[in-house]
Amino acid sequence: MRTLHRKLHLQHHEHTGKLLHHRHTSYHALAIVLVIAGLFIVALGMVSRAAADDFGVAAMVAAPLPTTPPIISSPGTDATISGSSALVTGSCPVVTPQAVISISVDGKVVGTSACDTQNDFSVPASFSAGTHHLFATALNITGQTGPSSRPQSFNSKGKLAPGISIFGTQPFIYANSKDVSWDGAIGTTGQGTEFVHVDWGDDAQSNVTVQAGVQHLSHHYASLVPHNILVAASNSTGNASSKQFAETTFARYAPVALVSSTTPSPPVTSTILGLYGLYLTALAATGIFWLEAKHAARHQHAAVSAV
Repeated sequence: MRTLHRKLHLQHHEHTGKLLHHRHTSYHALAIVLVIAGLFIVALGMVSRAAADDFGVAAMVAAPLPTTPPIISSPGTDATISGSSALVTGSCPVVTPQAVISISVDGKVVGTSACDTQNDFSVPASFSAGTHHLFATALNITGQTGPSSRPQSFNSKGKLAPGISIFGTQPFIYANSKDVSWDGAIGTTGQGTEFVHVDWGDDAQSNVTVQAGVQHLSHHYASLVPHNILVAASNSTGNASSKQFAETTFARYAPVALVSSTTPSPPVTSTILGLYGLYLTALAATGIFWLEAKHAARHQHAAVSAV
């Protein structure tokens, strides 16, 4: 401790309670204290900024949910389909923005449809021979599930040819710009090369050759309105399949845009700013006292020299 006192030039009045003149102030010690305090404040600021990033909020404001289910008009209840495919059609529930309709056969989603300007939907679907159960579900454009129609039965006499699996990563495609992409998987391991035809629903078509697996297909629309995208795949062995995916947009509807915030909490920011202010004040006061001590020392030295 005595060594530390000598190194830092620390002095004190013991038991008297009297203050020493500031010429006895140890500026070495004050400099060390100020450096440590400055490093502490900088570290605290970095931690607070990291915490602000960690506690940033990202949320999607849900679009209104339909209150009524979609209505399937074809195929009708107990209908018999002679072939292995049919167009499932019907009317959408009235809601703004328009809903997306998901069609399920035997509990498996076979395709989705954007509602058209007449508030109707249509989804092509393929079936094996036998009795099937069909129902339609309404989704809002932010992905929440609304009401479903009552399941209805129909019969298919067609023989379904071997197909290629087509899976989309989402039941329908969000579009907040005119550039959209379909991401999914086509085929299964070992099926080799697939020939993919995409009808983008705006009279534009794409033909690509891909290997089985994850795919990324993109397109630029001339206008930002809902479309139905049909993805059809086939291979050299004669297997083929197709599936429809709705493309819908929320860009026209401000209430359902993505909302994000990474603003630091006000108390943390205010505390850091306050500490910086106090630190700068202490630094300025110490500098003034140091300059005054140097000035007094020079005057004292000059007076001694004059004597």
